[in-house]
This record gives sequence, C-alpha cells and structure tokens, in this order.
Amino acid sequence: MLDPKIIGTWIGVLVAAGGVIAGAGKFVFWVFDEIQKRKVRDGFSAPKKSLQLAPKPDGSCWWAMGKMGNDPTMQVVGRMFVTNIASVPVRIPQAELRHGFLGRKRVSGTVSVSRGMHDNLHGMFDIGPNETRDLSFDFWIYPPVTAPERAFVAWSIRLFDQFGNPHIIRKLNFRSMQAISRPATKEPEEFPFKMSEPIEKEVVSVLKAEVSRYEICGRRAGGLGSIHIVYRGHPLRGVGNDSWTSDSPSNQLIVPDPDAASLVSDNLDALTAFYGTLSSPSERERFATTLLDRLEGTRGYLSVSYFIVCVLWKIGYLSKALSKAKTSLPEKEDRVFGLSNVLMLLNGLLRYRYQDISDAMLDEIEGFVHGLNEHLFLIPAKLATIRAGRLSARKP
Repeated sequence: MLDPKIIGTWIGVLVAAGGVIAGAGKFVFWVFDEIQKRKVRDGFSAPKKSLQLAPKPDGSCWWAMGKMGNDPTMQVVGRMFVTNIASVPVRIPQAELRHGFLGRKRVSGTVSVSRGMHDNLHGMFDIGPNETRDLSFDFWIYPPVTAPERAFVAWSIRLFDQFGNPHIIRKLNFRSMQAISRPATKEPEEFPFKMSEPIEKEVVSVLKAEVSRYEICGRRAGGLGSIHIVYRGHPLRGVGNDSWTSDSPSNQLIVPDPDAASLVSDNLDALTAFYGTLSSPSERERFATTLLDRLEGTRGYLSVSYFIVCVLWKIGYLSKALSKAKTSLPEKEDRVFGLSNVLMLLNGLLRYRYQDISDAMLDEIEGFVHGLNEHLFLIPAKLATIRAGRLSARKP
C-alpha cells in the first residue's frame, strides 16, 4: 500500500508540472499570435510601436472617492498627451490599470482622445500619423485600496491600440482630491452687503462670482473658471493646451492666426466695463488697489488669482500684478493651483492672443517666470518665438 505522503508529494509534483506546461503553452501561443500579427498581408504589416505617451503638468492625474451603490469606490482619472508615431491612423479601444503587488490586480477602464488638436470633443477617434492629441482615461476600483487623503500610485497604466500593442506608463502618481480640496486653514470670507465703499463692493462681488465658477470649472477639469479661449469658432475649456505634430519644422508654439482667437469671460467683461465707468484717476487707482490687495494666499481669493491678474492686465497693470503674484502667491501650492493657474493663463495668452502683448510685456512676463519653482508650461519658448516673429516682420 502506497504511503499517503508519497501520494501527496506526487500530486504536488504533477500540479506543479501542469502549471509549468500551461505557462509554457500560453507563452508559445502568445509568440505565435505576435508572429501572425506582424506578418505582411496585402502589403500591410501592423506597426510594433505606434504611440508615444507624455503626462501633462501637475494636477492632470487625480483620484476621488465615489460610490458603487452605498459602498465607497475609487475613481481614478488621468489626462495626458498622446502622439501617433506610426505611419497609419491609430485608435485606442482599451485601457487597463494594474495595481497591487507586482501589478497582479487588473481593472479595465474607459479611454478617449480629442477629435483634433484644438477640439474639446472626445471619443474613440483615430489619431493621424504624427499628430498629438489630448487623451483621458477613467477607472473605478472597488473596494478602495488607498486611504482617502493619500496619493495613489498605479503599478502601470496600459493603453492598447487596435493592433493589440500595449503602451505602458509605470508608477503614475494620482493625487487625492480630498487632500487637495481640504483647506489647511479656513480662508477669510468677505460679504459685499457689509461693505460701504462702492468700488470695493462691486469688485468683491465679481470676485466671489468667479470663485463659484472656478469650483465648477477649475484645474481639475482643465478650466480657469469663466475665462476661456474661443478659437476659430470653437470654445476651448480654459485657455487650451499645447499640442503639436511631431517631427514637423513648422512653428507650432503659437497659432498662425491670432485674430481667429478671442478671450471670453462674462465676469472679466463685467469688471472691465465697470472700470470704464470710473472717471477720476483716484477711482481707477482704488479699483486696481482693491484687486492687488487680494492677490495673495490669505485673503480668500487664491483660487482666482488668474482672474485678478487677467483683469489687471486688461486695465494696464500687468507689471504690478506679476510683481505682487511673484512675492505673495505660494509656490508649489496644489490645492487650488493659485500661482500655477496664473502661469497657465499667461501660457494661453502667449499662444492665442500674443498680438495683445507688447514687447515691454514680454519682458515683464520673462522676469516674472525667471527663478520660479513651478512648472512654466512652454512660456519661455513662446516668448522667444514671439520675439523672433516680430523681428522677422520688421521692414528693413
């Protein structure tokens, strides 16, 4: 009679051998599928590498706690640039997030790309050869695997093209929206009905309206409250993103037709129109001072610093606005991105409305960004491009 221990040992060996054989078989079939995929059919061979992925600046990847029924669930969202480096159109039908030990846990999600470089419509659109588009993805993880106020680091994000090629970004960090949205200290709040000074009352009323707009369409959505660019008849979210066709010698840092772009904001129009009704120099100085006094991190308007700078630019106070922003707005602040949003605004204006920015203003902006410990977008490159274009336009 066989010893039960011997039987158990042999069973373990057979199970292990079966696992090895199954793994080997799976690998062989994978190799076979890859060979079949790369075969030339009717003169066409699927590209081995089709996409190049590039994360956007801080704030583009985040997670927040949602619900599945009554149970808490993690929503993981990311925005990035994607460039087609193949010679054929490419689409992305599948997205996968891997997390846990060695990325053993997998979650399928949704992915979409913009229809064009300057288009806010997203879906499963083809990306043309050498074109760069905005890409977004969204995953739901149940049950949650991270504490509400901690960052979540994915083992990898995998995007699959129509040829089955995986395009992988590893160790992508997603900020917690709960940690970002939680104020470190309660910000002071002003109430217009308590104000007796009429100019200050009107300015504060519009600033509070802009704060509400930023809460609806802020950095999380890629917006700047009520301020946005309309380009060639298409309204952008905020002041747009930088995108380009790779390997092209064309100037893509600024648009070739700035007259086709307009800066739109009902709140901005309200304040500039009110400023136009002020007849005396003292009243206009009071208007500007009211804005400058609130361009700091402790007055309750940090989230709309971009708006204050934009208004001051419109009324001829850009130099004072940038000087105050540089000395009074905290760097690397990621709750409402006060200083970073000012940079985003300037980057968008330099791309779409550079004809409204004088040579002196270019110098002021360059001095402002010099030495900042912030992501500068493409402001330095745009400044150089605009100066070069104006130099070449001068008649001998």
